Amino acid sequence: MDPVITVHAYLRSHPDHRDAYREGLRALRAATLEHDAGCLDYRFWQSIDDPDAFVCVEAWTDMDALRAHLAAPHHVALSAALDAHRGAPADVQVFTSSPAAL
Repeated sequence: MDPVITVHAYLRSHPDHRDAYREGLRALRAATLEHDAGCLDYRFWQSIDDPDAFVCVEAWTDMDALRAHLAAPHHVALSAALDAHRGAPADVQVFTSSPAAL
């Protein structure tokens, strides 16, 4: 199997805007899955210890697909809308990964 591009985006909502932030993340996920070719997986998770901490785990066929996603109008617009609800800048880490058996 070919390697995939994996993204871990560590996100933080402002405590007073957590619900709006979560809804914005849902909209971003739906738009990404509907419109972005090359997206293999795109999921958000909320911390069980810190309700303002989220992580997005993404899988892409290649860097071109990820770059197209980042430039897509829905991503640009929804990310900008999320800015009002962010508690801190995102910490985004990008990896080339291959599946491995345990």
